Amino acid sequence: TVPFGSKDGRGATYAFEGAKRMLASSRPYAVVVTRDAPSAAPSPAGGMETVTVYDLKNKLIAFSAAFPPVRCVACELASFLILCTDGSAYQVREKDTGAKVEMLLKRNLFSLALAVCETQQADDALSLDILRRYGDHLYSKADFDAAMAQYEKTVGRLEASYVIRKYLDAPRMPALASYLQLLHEKGLASADHTTLLLHCYTKLNQPQSLDAFLAAHGARLHPASAIHTLVSAGFHAQALDLARRHGALDAVIQVHMEERHDPDAALDALHALPPASPLAPPCLRRHG
Repeated sequence: TVPFGSKDGRGATYAFEGAKRMLASSRPYAVVVTRDAPSAAPSPAGGMETVTVYDLKNKLIAFSAAFPPVRCVACELASFLILCTDGSAYQVREKDTGAKVEMLLKRNLFSLALAVCETQQADDALSLDILRRYGDHLYSKADFDAAMAQYEKTVGRLEASYVIRKYLDAPRMPALASYLQLLHEKGLASADHTTLLLHCYTKLNQPQSLDAFLAAHGARLHPASAIHTLVSAGFHAQALDLARRHGALDAVIQVHMEERHDPDAALDALHALPPASPLAPPCLRRHG
């Protein structure tokens, strides 16, 4: 193990493999030179040493290669200069953030790619691309819930239709409902998103989730399309409640007359109107 110091005293301690012969550090990297174990058989790399660059913040090996015996390691800005006893010199340069992330993504190391992106304070577009590709990777493995967990982190940045199209099949509907609910919570939902979410709740037969959603967002819904969706799915009580909240008397009368076949309830709704209300005559003409 190798302890590191900090301005406040002793810092973290790290364990590096091999017989360590030399150490250099330039945050967030540590360069460790280890002597290769002697081999009984002759090797073209005999007497070589291994130089390993550790990314301490992200806890990964950023670089590792064999070199002739090393005389010293000098730290430069974003690079290390390795001087060997045979007179050769090598420079190891840090790749730019995009190149490092791409290398990790090719190995499906998405969590590490996100960590590197955060450490390097990369732009938002790069982190969005990682999350999208992470979601796509999990989706391709049929891990739909885990994929949705990544897609939900892109809300407000990735076009919602990109995600929605993937989850329209019935087995994936619970995850779709979660995503659509998040769109509404963030104020990013359209009328079509609302209709689709109501469709999910009714198809999944989740009246409690439906009631909670209508209680939280019912006042802001487009009443005509929402009421139509609820009526079509047989959720007449919710349709009536929403119609009353929006003062949609015609919809209230229609549900009572055409869906519930309850003319007495329709008359009660009309009698509850103030005297000489202008809403009553049109309803009477339409519904008799």
